[in-house]
Amino acid sequence: MKMVSQEMEDQLLRYLDGELNATESKVIERKIMMSSDVSTRLEELRLVRSFLMNRARVEAPSKNFTQKVMNDLDVLPARSTASFRNGLLILIGSILVSVIALVLLSAGVFDSTTTQFVVGSPLKNNWFAFPSLRIPFNGKMFVNGIVFLNLALAFVLLDRTVLKPLFQKRTFFEY
Repeated sequence: MKMVSQEMEDQLLRYLDGELNATESKVIERKIMMSSDVSTRLEELRLVRSFLMNRARVEAPSKNFTQKVMNDLDVLPARSTASFRNGLLILIGSILVSVIALVLLSAGVFDSTTTQFVVGSPLKNNWFAFPSLRIPFNGKMFVNGIVFLNLALAFVLLDRTVLKPLFQKRTFFEY
């Protein structure tokens, strides 16, 4: 199948939209009857047009839509769903866990936790030898990482639950 020229496609679109006069319409209809490519393209355009027309229906807003929008312009936005009390409890818990972990670290509880993870087992075969993979693991560094992440979470919670509401309530006067 050959492509239809852009000029012919424009004429077909104008034909579908009913923008052609009677003589132009008859010329297009003759071309449609004579060429299967043109008739195929017209059918494709007709399908696309009908699909778009079905999708392009706009719902009308309710009668009081404008009034609702205008009334809500002066309303303050809703506050976040996280309450001050819950955020403060999570913050206190996070700080307590960090303090306990730091006390345990300073006491040397995790000093002897250097070990190796063995991934897989060596296969004993006459033809191939597959070595096992050993990954060194330092428990002290792992616990230090957990403490660091816990303190970072505590600082974020402090900012969101205590400092942000505190500074939002303050008013600044112009002098």
